[in-house]
This record gives sequence, C-alpha cells and structure tokens, in this order.
Amino acid sequence: MDELDSKNLGRLRRIADARSVWVSESSDFTPWLAENIDVLADALGMSLTVIDTEVGVGDFRLDIHATDGNDRSVVIENQLERTDHSHLGQCLVYASGLDASAVVWVAPKFREEFRSALDWLNERTDSDLGFFGVEVGIVQIGDGPRAPVFDVVSRPNDWQKAVKTAGNAAETRAIAPKNVVRQALFTDILTEVHGLRPSIAVPTPQRGNWISFASGPFGYWCLSVIADGRLRVEAYIDTNNRELNKELFDEYVADSTAWESKVGRTLSWERLDDKRASRIATYLPVDLEDVTERDATISWAVEAVVRMYDALDNPLRATAKTKRAQWTATGPTETHNSVGVHD
Repeated sequence: MDELDSKNLGRLRRIADARSVWVSESSDFTPWLAENIDVLADALGMSLTVIDTEVGVGDFRLDIHATDGNDRSVVIENQLERTDHSHLGQCLVYASGLDASAVVWVAPKFREEFRSALDWLNERTDSDLGFFGVEVGIVQIGDGPRAPVFDVVSRPNDWQKAVKTAGNAAETRAIAPKNVVRQALFTDILTEVHGLRPSIAVPTPQRGNWISFASGPFGYWCLSVIADGRLRVEAYIDTNNRELNKELFDEYVADSTAWESKVGRTLSWERLDDKRASRIATYLPVDLEDVTERDATISWAVEAVVRMYDALDNPLRATAKTKRAQWTATGPTETHNSVGVHD
C-alpha cells in the first residue's frame, strides 16, 4: 500500500483505461450505469430514474432512457472510446425522437471540438433542453478498492434555474409561496442528512410537493408533503416493471417486523395495487405555516431518513439487482408509464 502522509491521508490516483473495468460498452458499462444511475445523477446535480435501456429510436438504439425529478425525458448515450462524430449525431437523434429535456453524453475522454460543440448547442438552445458532456474514470487510493468518478466537462450555464422552473409554463407554480416553503424544508432536511451520510447528495429543488434523492435499481428515496398535510419519508419501489415491483415489495413486507426492528420505528407498507410502484414509508403531521414546529419537523425527518436508509438502502439495491437479472434472463421487462406517483 502507498505510504500515508502526516495527516494519515492517502493519494488518490486515476486508472486511465475505463476498459480495465468495463470490457464492453453495451453488455457491461450500460447495464452497470443503469443499476448505479445515482452516481451519475449526483455528478449532474439532478435526480434520475431509469425507464429502459437499449431503446430503439429509428435505426439507432439509445443506451439509457431516464426521467429527471420533474418527470422530464433524459437521454444518456455512453461510449468507452474517445468522443466521435457518430455519437454526437446520435445524441441529437435521441433528443428529437424522445422529446428530451437533457442529453447526457458519457465517455472516458472528450475531444476539445466535441466539448465545444456541446457548449455551442447549450448557448443556442432554450432552457427546455440542456446538453451535458461527462467524462467517466476510475480512481483508487493505494491498494484499496477502485471507484467510479464522473466529471462534467460541459453543461448549460442556466441549468439549475431551468430545473427549478421546468419551463415558462410552470414557472408560476415553481415559485408559488407554498412550494417555496416545502422545497426549502426538503433542502434543509437533506442538507443535514448529507452531513450525516455524505453519499446522499442534496438534489436541486423540484416544482411539486415532493423531492426524490439517492435513486438506485429499486427506485428512489423521497420526501413529500401529501394532500392531508403529512410529511412522508419513503423508499419508492419502482423498477419500471409492475410485477417485479410487487415481487420485491412482497418479499420485504413478509419480514416487516424484522425490518421495523432494524429501522427502530413502525413503517407503513403500501403495496399500491392500483399503481405500478409500491412504497415503504413513515409519516408525520406537519403545519408548514407554523414556524415554531420547523426545527422539530426537520429533526424527525432527518432521523427517519437516516434510519430507513441505513437499514433498507443496501438490501433493496442488492435484491433489486438480483431480481432484475433473473427477470432479464427469463424475458423482457415492462416499460409502462407511472401513474399517480406521489398523491
């Protein structure tokens, strides 16, 4: 192992060749990225939920089709070689064919002319569409485990603003006083959570009554203030396959007592038979207009997120990966649209 410095810190080094980890782009890197989409999402500063992989668009096949935190279309095109004209053209085809709000092009190294091309596109398109160039690499400290790293080399200058407003038509809703209060509460909760669990990034505020974070192969985590005024912390189980979602949920609800013991609180197990997804949640009645309750609400939510995340996140990810692999081996998965996700 490399020697440590006077502060007992090691030296981070890059492993230049991404193919030392991913041999094939289509059969190796794309499936890995779809399962670990939260790593890319954190680098981009947005929430991402995978809809499907290897999606046909005309004569081409998009690597990953996803949605962002505002349910807008995101296309993700990968390659393990240096950027080229072919992939730039395909990105434009996918953006048009899937009505994308964001185009994410991932490669080990961007040639300067292609990075400049993305910058040029960002300068000449409106806020409803953004282009991202992302370099993927592998890092390691000493002889420790290797880890992926994503460096964003091109992005729209006003992307954060565009995400918050989600277009001029939704701008009034995005800045409505009630939503400002909700999203500020979510941000304060997740800022404290990030301090306790740095792997949970603080996402960009969204325009509705909810915010998603820490997405993965099982779905994602979510905070919301629902119609009856309760604050909800949940693991939202949505693999984009109804039967797989219900099978995953049923496996966990069968051991609900054991899981609640690990979390340290009673949970609400909601199969949601009228919807594609399911959820595991806990609730607290809140009054957003009562500022005297705010600190107590934040403390409750931070504890709930951390306890549920610590107990359930890794098991849900592992189980979802295993079940998805089994389903892939036996037949295609569904890709129906979500219905009434956060009521």
